[in-house]
Amino acid sequence: MRRQACKLSLSLRKVKNNIIKQCIHLFVIILLSALSGCQLMTDFNSNGVNFSDYYLWIKSLNEDEIAQEIIEQKNNNESGYAKADIQLIMLYSLPNSPVHNPYTAKTLLNDYPLEPYNDSTFNSTDLAFIVMLKDQLNQQLLLLEQLANYKGAYQQSKKVNTVQQLKINQRNEKINQLNKQIIQLKKIERTISERGQ
Repeated sequence: MRRQACKLSLSLRKVKNNIIKQCIHLFVIILLSALSGCQLMTDFNSNGVNFSDYYLWIKSLNEDEIAQEIIEQKNNNESGYAKADIQLIMLYSLPNSPVHNPYTAKTLLNDYPLEPYNDSTFNSTDLAFIVMLKDQLNQQLLLLEQLANYKGAYQQSKKVNTVQQLKINQRNEKINQLNKQIIQLKKIERTISERGQ
């Protein structure tokens, strides 16, 4: 039982490390795509916004600035700004965002049409970035599901181990009591034997 608990613990650590590696890979891919010739823009609300530049920009914000950006993008979304949906998805997928939720980001991204529009909402670079983000979110959700499964199995193993340990302790206590009774019986037998001589 302890061996299984150790194996589960090691598996849990491996899954955790894989999630961290995936997040690092996502950051590196985003960084590399942005560094491949994209230039950070000063006005992210213009029609010329590049999603990889936007992601790098929001990555540099502190928590208060991200909260303000979330409000702004929600207002933009309500006003019908075409790119606000994707920008909100990126805010949901951003690890240090107060609204970080890969499940919500993935759900919104699944509902979003990824074909390039005639009005140039997506260029090929943006489309590639969004598809890559979708793939990364899929991988992250898969790892989170595996982590949850391992945690559940680990907790179950821990409970079984605790029950087994209690049974072992009870059995040892009974053995100790029986040994004490045997010692007492041997003393009584010796006493009877000494009186009989």
